[in-house]
Amino acid sequence: MPKLLSVICRDQSRFSDIAADAKIELPRLPSLYLSRERLLEDLLSSAHRLHLLCAPAGYGKTALMIECMRRRKAADCVWLDLEGQPLTLVAFCERLAGSLKGEARTLSDPSALLASLEHGEDALWLVLDDFPTQASPELNDWIERLLRSQARVQLWVSCRQRPEWKLARLLLKGELLELGAAKLAFSREEFEQVVQLIDPMVLQPMRDHVWQQTHGWCAGTLLLLNVPARHDRSGELWMRDYVGGELLARVDAHERELLLGAAHLPRLSIALCGQLWPDFDAGVVFRRLLQSEALFVSLDKDACWFRLLPAVALALQGELNGATVSQLRLCACRLLCNAGFVDDAVELALSVGHADVAACYMERLTLDWLLIERNLHTWLDWRSRLPSRLLECSPNLIYMNARALLSTWRLDEAQTCIARLARISPQPKTAINVRILANWQALQGTLQGLLGDAAGAFEHCESALQYLELNDWQSSFLCYSTLARVSMAAGRPEQAERLLQSSLSLARRQGCLASEVLINADRIRQLILNGELMQAESLVQECFGLAATLSGRHSLLLGRLHLLQGELCLLRGDLDGCEQAFRTGLEYGSESGDPYTLHALVGLSELHACRGQFEQAHLRLHSAERTMQCARIKEDCYQVMIRYQQLRLLARQGAWERLLPLAKAAETMFMGDPQRLPPLHAPSLPQRIQLMVALAEQGIGQAGAARQRLQALLIDCKSQRFHTLMCEVQVALERLTAQSLPAPSCNGDTSPWLAPFSLLAESVQDPVATPRTAMELTPREIAVLELVAQGLSNQEISNQLFISLNTVKAHTVHINHKLGVKRRTQAVMRAKAMGVLP
Repeated sequence: MPKLLSVICRDQSRFSDIAADAKIELPRLPSLYLSRERLLEDLLSSAHRLHLLCAPAGYGKTALMIECMRRRKAADCVWLDLEGQPLTLVAFCERLAGSLKGEARTLSDPSALLASLEHGEDALWLVLDDFPTQASPELNDWIERLLRSQARVQLWVSCRQRPEWKLARLLLKGELLELGAAKLAFSREEFEQVVQLIDPMVLQPMRDHVWQQTHGWCAGTLLLLNVPARHDRSGELWMRDYVGGELLARVDAHERELLLGAAHLPRLSIALCGQLWPDFDAGVVFRRLLQSEALFVSLDKDACWFRLLPAVALALQGELNGATVSQLRLCACRLLCNAGFVDDAVELALSVGHADVAACYMERLTLDWLLIERNLHTWLDWRSRLPSRLLECSPNLIYMNARALLSTWRLDEAQTCIARLARISPQPKTAINVRILANWQALQGTLQGLLGDAAGAFEHCESALQYLELNDWQSSFLCYSTLARVSMAAGRPEQAERLLQSSLSLARRQGCLASEVLINADRIRQLILNGELMQAESLVQECFGLAATLSGRHSLLLGRLHLLQGELCLLRGDLDGCEQAFRTGLEYGSESGDPYTLHALVGLSELHACRGQFEQAHLRLHSAERTMQCARIKEDCYQVMIRYQQLRLLARQGAWERLLPLAKAAETMFMGDPQRLPPLHAPSLPQRIQLMVALAEQGIGQAGAARQRLQALLIDCKSQRFHTLMCEVQVALERLTAQSLPAPSCNGDTSPWLAPFSLLAESVQDPVATPRTAMELTPREIAVLELVAQGLSNQEISNQLFISLNTVKAHTVHINHKLGVKRRTQAVMRAKAMGVLP
């Protein structure tokens, strides 16, 4: 038998743990046990009359109460294991009396026992473990009288169904503390601690899988982590045994039938059950199962729709024959579609082989649906399971497929799909034909923009906007958004700003917050490029607020906002905040199927490079390339961005001779075709590659070529309002033309602003950095250096000098540059050698 956190041995011969201050035997804790301080603190700091732990089997209720009893201070304790079995009042009182001290041991009459407890002088903690679901009315009435009495008794109860006591009255009087399944489930942090206890070598994909299957269910977590290396049987087989013994063994025939059917359905409600199982009162049966906490998960805030916990559903599958399952799913498919759950209906239709029904339902889905949760992933999965004749059976279905493919940068497939819309049979009404053509142009213009063809994008999108109707506002929004991003990449910042405002205005007029947040992400990108970082930060926070008001889980939107937040943190020099934001953005992006995960992985690569972790930085780039390839994304959308980051890694290591040919090769990707745009998600990429070429030329001694390139680049950045990049170009040019000038400081009034971890914040003018004179260190930098020499951390320096942590980091970067070193210890040694420090 596996060792479970939530399973306590009930063999009385093994009850060996004795409480220190009372002669009462407590059950033994499992040998594998995680102490959960957050719950223990809530329970032990409370003086509530009733502590109620109500959850399905396997949530660690018994183990939690054992530890609470062990930690109690003065009260006596009585532990009664009721094993979930029906019990008469008389039998209960006999068991209770037998566990008490003194004269009370002889009392079996319920009234006399209650009177004895009321007059007792000592505080008593009475534990009723696994209180029965079907308790007798007399027993319930006796316990309610106990709770209303003046007895110095604290009642601790674990159960699978809330007892029929007047709990609301106790709550209003402040005498009830209740923990349900949501509270008792493992948090993600606790889950990770359990994994470390069981097998620290479990890989992250397996951890994520178990978490998604169990949602923190304690027993399920341990069973599924019961890897073959530890036991001969798989975790799934252990799970089937456990669910059979703890769930199916306690239900009647109708409850069993409903549970086995629920294992094959994505959601259930009381009304749906009544329609699916008309032979008995299935709605009442389902309500009873919900009351008994039968491992169902609520799917909405109104608690109308539920599903079985995924791990439980999987364990129950296989009990029904295939024909019964197919019939049930087909019936549920129609009912769920009528109830508005079209995506669930599509999945059920596909699961029983009715592809034509699935395609019919897919037509009812909207673009708003496509942008939430994992729906992009889901749609593309359906595409792979449907024949092409069904995927192209209507203009609307072709349009939705094209939008999904464009959103995921699968441009070759998108091109084929969009071409099919252009060839669709003429419709009987001219207005319909015009509408189809206008929507085709919106798609075609977006495709051309993503392929780097500015002229094609402008031609088709501007034409589409003349004919699109109000009902097609989302196509109009697509056109404005595409034209704005194309303008940004083509060096027309004022035009881009006007088009972004048009997109924003359209989204607001239509009351579509999701589209408003989406276009704001492009506005934030432009603000960052323009160097308007405070405005960008403010808009990011505003968008988080808007996203919080949306219903559903908008993973794509949240992912993009976190990526922008990560970039802003990096520009501020906040590496810890940057890492958290990029990791969160990666998680959301992976969930939604958004190809912007490329920015998360490249951003994490840059983060590692800033910390000097170059091996990890390269691993992130390998992961980025693999992710893009597995998602079947067109190379033009990601390859050059990965190459650019590889150039940055070489630059940080001073590998100029290796960098130069690679940078020039990347440069030719744009110089070979002047009309070709950079990827729309990285509009400043050609200029950034130009800067890499210039730095490499400077690094190998080609100062003339570097100067000429930087001068042209400075003009280009000014015209395109790439202010953040322009500052770096200015610094590189100043250092090249005036070697004796001090390095620019973030606090200076005239020098261009540099991000603390910018490439130009390090020494880049020579292949090997040379130390500057000590006179170049400012008084504040010398003060920072003195504290560094004393071994103080950046935070301690910040506290002592009353400056921000980011300012300390900026000073240390500048000190390293001026002294021609890369590490704090080297800076101290160099300063001592130069006489700056004693």
